[in-house]
Formats: sequence, structure tokens, C-alpha cells
Amino acid sequence: MLNKFFIALLSLSFSREVFGFRCDRKPYGSTTQSSPPDGRFKLVVEGIEDAYIPNQLYTVKITETDDESRFIGFMISAEGDIKPDPNNPRRMVALYPGDLRPQSTFTAKFSDRCLYSVEHTMASPKSFVEVYWQAPPSGNGCVTLRAMVVEHEDVWFEDGSPLSQRLCEDLRQPDDVTPQLNYDCDICDDAKYEVTFIGMWSRHTHPRLYPENDWVPRYSDLVGASHATDYIIWAPGTLATDGLRDFAEHANGSKLEGEIREKIGNGVRTLIKGKGHGYRKMSNPTYAFFRTDKTNHIFTVAVAIHPSPDWFLGVTRFELCQEDKTWLQERELNLYPWDAGTDSGISYESPKMETLPQDAVGRVQMSSYDKNSPFFETDMKDLHPFGKLRIKLIRTYHRECEEEETTKEPEASTVESITTEEGEETGESEDKQGEPDNPSSEAPIVTDPESSEECPMSQWQEWSPCDGVCDNGKVVGYKWRERYHLVDGVAVEKYDPNMDPSTIKEVSRVCKNHYDDFERTECEDDCFETEDDNDLTVERRVMSPVAPGFGWKSKRYLLKRISL
Repeated sequence: MLNKFFIALLSLSFSREVFGFRCDRKPYGSTTQSSPPDGRFKLVVEGIEDAYIPNQLYTVKITETDDESRFIGFMISAEGDIKPDPNNPRRMVALYPGDLRPQSTFTAKFSDRCLYSVEHTMASPKSFVEVYWQAPPSGNGCVTLRAMVVEHEDVWFEDGSPLSQRLCEDLRQPDDVTPQLNYDCDICDDAKYEVTFIGMWSRHTHPRLYPENDWVPRYSDLVGASHATDYIIWAPGTLATDGLRDFAEHANGSKLEGEIREKIGNGVRTLIKGKGHGYRKMSNPTYAFFRTDKTNHIFTVAVAIHPSPDWFLGVTRFELCQEDKTWLQERELNLYPWDAGTDSGISYESPKMETLPQDAVGRVQMSSYDKNSPFFETDMKDLHPFGKLRIKLIRTYHRECEEEETTKEPEASTVESITTEEGEETGESEDKQGEPDNPSSEAPIVTDPESSEECPMSQWQEWSPCDGVCDNGKVVGYKWRERYHLVDGVAVEKYDPNMDPSTIKEVSRVCKNHYDDFERTECEDDCFETEDDNDLTVERRVMSPVAPGFGWKSKRYLLKRISL
């Protein structure tokens, strides 16, 4: 009877709440210590970035990264967060991390020495292996997946990026989740978007350990790009670049901007930049414009939090090209802190403490049991957002679909509009040549004789049609127009698909600050409503341009005749 009692206690200790421990994952028979990961092997959880959906089944993969390396053995382990036992605060327990299990008994088996682990069946050379991970039910916090990889008998690796990945329960609302990437974007028209960042970090919303001096906290400039799917500025599970490191640690975006500029025309369409805000203006919105096309249809942006160890806000690889072949019209996202993985400080004003070796980008640790952390015993579901990001479609630019030709030269891209609420910009791209019958075509560039010699400007273009909801034959809304900064007679902001990015002109900051390139005003006009919205055999409807800050669900359309 006594033996049965001890067996029952032992089984309870290995239940879904267990003492936290790290088992020995050293390869059988090995007499050497593990080597630091060298990047040739990585752990990947397919279909996930930084957060898991409770009870979801995922594929976990170890794979080589250089197309040549092979490994003969492995172990993958799941570890839950360590927390005090509610019934005994002095006793620590580990939350349930979900179940790992083999996909095939020929390649993997349940480990007989480590809990919640699978390991290799045969020590044969392999380039990748896949197993299943069933995520735990809701309420189990974060899970760390760790890989041990055996290259040969005396060389093996474990832990550290990129052989470990920390995943937390996805507690966001559906509106906070970024869309799945659309690798087959099939929209011919270009699009222009407005992105707005609104800061929400304050002593009132985040009182715990908020910096004592109110004039110290600030947001960095908004920095990012619209780009192709194969270009990554930052992403969970990756190592921060030097530019992102400088940006996250010091709120200085110069180096990050330089990294993005080097990719313009080769994975990047638009460099995005908006003015950051500090004391007394923390809640002021920051605006920027950017362009997208069939190739560059996702965008990434970031805003650093200062002071902080290496924390920043933002979205990465956000998809704008929808499956129904339309551009996303509007979206609002709540923003929570990311950790660049370069500084081990735990609070806003922690002393600098370099992370060695550098860790992967991931969420700032929530539910911390360190009283020096702003997130002491705080789950993300209870955390007030640090900011909001709004994405809004401004207008589209009609492009005829062209069949791909093997001899066709790829079009270059140029730096495009970066306009903040104070009128700053780094160069707006527009159509250089418009088709005569195209509603989005624009007038040739003409220098305004009344502009200053120091800051020459083009003449204002024509006002857009008055845009708004058509009600009883009248529309009350907004109209808008644009002009461009000129340098050596060239419109810096004008989009030219054939321009060499290395020849892009720079506009002086004085000119950017003192001469607006965009105007919007209220308007009224007569309008009409089409009788049959579904009859597109004779006429093609093109949405009229929409002014920033105004909706696009207008019943007024520009009509374009199509020859039958």
C-alpha cells in the first residue's frame, strides 16, 4: 500500500504542472561539451511567428540553412513557464507545455530520458526532420521549444538562437493579428497607403516603473518600408541587424534607414519614415505615405521606445494584397513591445547589459516575477496597448496587366512619400507619365515661377474630384491636390519606374519643413448614382481618389469607357 502511495505521488509530480527542471540532453556516448550554435541548423515552427493558438497542432522542424550541412541525431523538447505553486508560494511548478510527438516512427520516438521531448530513432545523415507539437490549452502562458542537434559524434549543438524558440499564447483580438502572406499577389494596379502611428504609452496607462522624469520618455521616428515577401527588415525568431539594434537600444533610426535604402529597387519599394514625438506630444499621431505594387505588397514598420533596454513597437510583413485581388482598405492594430534580443535589461531605465550571445527578436517577457520589471505578474491580455497603427488606402493607380516576358527588364523602384503631420517628407513617388485616358494620369511637371530659388516647387496639380457620399444628388466631402519639390529641375517625389535609385536627389530639411506638398479642403458638388452597380460590360468604375483622413466608401465613381 505504501509503494502505491509513492507511485501516485511520483505520477503527480510529472503531471501537467511539474517541478521546473532541465534534463540532460547530451548525446548518448558523447564525451564532449556542446558547441555554440553556428547558424547552420535552425528550429522552425511552421505557420507561426511569436504566438501560438491554444490546442492548435503545429509542425516543428529542424533544418539546415546552407544546403550542405547534415546532422545524424537530434532532440526537441518543450518547456513550460516556471511559476510559484498557488498552494505553496515557496514551491515552483512548470506549466504544461503541450505535447511533442513523432510524425514517423522511422525518424523520431518519444524520449525515455526527458519529459515532453522526442529524439531521433536512427543515427543517419539528414537535412531536416519534422515532428508534431500540440499547443497547450489556454492559460498555460509561454512555451520554449529547444533543439539539440548532433552533427557527428564529437560535435553537437543545443539551445540559443536559432535552435530555440519562445512562443506565448496568442491573446490578441482578431483585429490585432496580421493577415497571412499572399505569395501570389495578382493585382495590376499600384496603391498608395497612409499609415498612422498613435502613441498610448503614458504614466496613466502604464504606471508601473514609468520613467520618473516626464520629459525623458519619447518615441523614435517611425521607420520601415513597403517591400517584397523575400525581404525581411525584422521578424520574430531572427537576429536583429546592426541597424535594428541601434534603433531599438538608442531610438536612432539612421543606420536602419541606411540598410533599407540599400535595398531600394531590389526588394524595397518605399522607405517609410514619420516624425517621432516626445514630451507633451507623446499622444500626437505620426503619419507617413507609402506605395505598393504587385511585387512589393507587404510592409514593415517599427517605433522604438525610449528609454528602454532594446524595446520597440511595430508590425512585420503585413500583407496588403488580398486573395480576392483587391487592396486592403483599412485596418487598425494594437501594438505591444518587442525585444530586439541585444540587451538584457528588464526595465525602462535599466543599465545597459549586452546580451551574449545575441538572442532572437521576440516579445518582451510578460508575466515576469521580477519586481523590477514593468510587466511584473502582468499577462498581455491585461496589458494596455503601447500604441495603435492604422493603415488606410488612399488611392490606386491604374496599371494594365502585362504578360511576363523573359526579355523584360525589371522595373526599378524609388524612394517615396514620407509625410508626417508637420509636413516633413523624404520624397514622394508619383506617376511620371500617365495615360491620356487614365483617371490617375497627372499633368507634366512645370516649375512654379513664384516659388523660391532656394526651394523650387512644381505648380500645384489639379484638384481631385470632390469625394464623399452621394446623397440626393449632392456630395459633401473633401478634395485634395499635390505638388513636388524640385532639385536640379527634377521632381524628387515623382515616381519614375526607370530611375536608377542611386541617382535619387535629396531635398533639404529647410525646404521640407517650410513648403507643403499636399493640400486638402472641404467641398460640395453635384453627383449621381449609377443605376446598376453590376453592369460592367460598357463602363468600368474606378474609385475616385480619397483624401487622407477620409473614408473611401463613396457612391460617386469616375467612369471610364471601354471599347468593346
